[in-house]
Amino acid sequence: MTSAAPSRPHARAVRQLLLGLVPVLVVGLVLLVVLAVRLPGTQAPLAAADATASATVVRDGLDPAGRGVRVSFTDAAGEERTGVLVLRTAVDVAPDAAVTVQYDPAAADGSRVYADGDAAHGAVGDVVFGLVLVALVGLAVSVLTGLRLLSRRRLAGRPTTAVTVTHLVVRRGLLVRSWLELVTPHGVRWVPVHWAPEVDRARPDSPALVHGDPATDALVLPVLDGQQVWPSGRVRRSAPRGDVRQAGVDPEAPDVGLARQARSDGVPVVLAPVLGLLWAYVDGSGAAGFVVAGALAAAVLFWLPQFLGSDPAATSR
Repeated sequence: MTSAAPSRPHARAVRQLLLGLVPVLVVGLVLLVVLAVRLPGTQAPLAAADATASATVVRDGLDPAGRGVRVSFTDAAGEERTGVLVLRTAVDVAPDAAVTVQYDPAAADGSRVYADGDAAHGAVGDVVFGLVLVALVGLAVSVLTGLRLLSRRRLAGRPTTAVTVTHLVVRRGLLVRSWLELVTPHGVRWVPVHWAPEVDRARPDSPALVHGDPATDALVLPVLDGQQVWPSGRVRRSAPRGDVRQAGVDPEAPDVGLARQARSDGVPVVLAPVLGLLWAYVDGSGAAGFVVAGALAAAVLFWLPQFLGSDPAATSR
């Protein structure tokens, strides 16, 4: 290994990672604001229902959609009252079944009452869960992106190792990414990378330097013609899976903007509505759950490919 040689930072990789991060942060912020604004209104009926009583079921299967259950109870003043409890789903409730309800003492007889697990409590739970989920996803994506930015910069401080490099293109389903095949004194290694023009300009088995030792280090930083090429994953001892081809060489390969990469990586976003529908069905959160889950899934599905490397010529490989 030799001392680290000066090299140009991989500015394109930084822009690509930020391109994936920004939509997640924007969508997350909008969802957090919408959910935070909605929460007080969702909690208001329960906050007003500050009295409890033991009630008896009179009839089930009422509106809305058969989820309403009429109950009778004696309030704190000793007066007989009735109320309607709205469940999250329509279920058969045995007549004369006992249930503890919350009610608003100032409300009229026959008004809405509440119980643990009913539609009102479920709505509050959905909003709170949405706030927590959106915050956790935003935090996780930010941390992972931040670690990628910091860890790749630090690789440039390692000593360099001489290798020979061949540019490969690997297709797995919709994902097409650039890889570098590194021939080292200890055998062949493979590294997925964020694309740079120097990658397309490299001839097969070109001499190059990598910061780190591919034989022992999980992460190395290839340098091609003075340009750092950030790895998007760990060093592999076996060839990548999928359709693996040696890339063509273009000695005059220009820098390519991120628009083409974004169009290619935007294809998985079409799955977001399906994931939103699936979430709304499983969670029972309805249209609101579909909107939140679909929007968040779309942002994450766009971010993930940016995190996994790049190849802007994916559509023509």
